[in-house]
Amino acid sequence: MTELLDFNPRQHITPAVRRKAMGMVNSLESGQKVCKRLDVKGYLKIDIGPFWRMISKDGGHRWFLMNHETYNREIRK
Repeated sequence: MTELLDFNPRQHITPAVRRKAMGMVNSLESGQKVCKRLDVKGYLKIDIGPFWRMISKDGGHRWFLMNHETYNREIRK
């Protein structure tokens, strides 16, 4: 089972963004290709919109929902 977590609880994630993220996770579980593998570290990434990203550092078991600024910091670590 795939788990969707908030990367930082202080980020204000709207219900619409959370619904879209859950829809992407459900699509991924049903076998659709919705994620991309990053070349740098091998992380998986799903774009939720212009300001939100989901990233998985463990091959897609746990997904962290974060804004694009936090995402940019995380992939550079």
